[in-house]
Amino acid sequence: MSSVSASHLVIFIVSIVVAAGVAGTLVTEVDRVSTSIADQSEGVEERIDTDIQIISDTGSPDAVYDAGANELTLYVKNTGRTELRPDPEAVDVLIEGSFTTPESVARADGSGSDRWPAGSVVEVTVTGVDISGETRVTVAVRDNEDAIRFRV
Repeated sequence: MSSVSASHLVIFIVSIVVAAGVAGTLVTEVDRVSTSIADQSEGVEERIDTDIQIISDTGSPDAVYDAGANELTLYVKNTGRTELRPDPEAVDVLIEGSFTTPESVARADGSGSDRWPAGSVVEVTVTGVDISGETRVTVAVRDNEDAIRFRV
């Protein structure tokens, strides 16, 4: 009779240990999923709060493209709620679908600041581009983009 009680006790202890292990694993995995969701939602919030608009005058293409210097100059306004960086690494430029790295991205007000607050404008300069005819240029920052068409 005592052997039955001892075997039941061993089975009970083993089941408690297994249950504790399973519970610990579940808690760890739920914490990882929760952290992943929080990180992803912060990134989505940042993209939603980011918005840009090209405000260059396409009606006067000489103000946008200097054919003599093969230089494209665009004025881009931060119309979102998030402060951005006026950095060539943070701004993507596509000219007729071809990716081009901007030579410079600088505040248009000449402040020289490394911040691009909401409502302010930057001058995006791309050098060494040969443009002729009707051209489509797209500027993208944090998955937000705006495009213009102009004729040279």
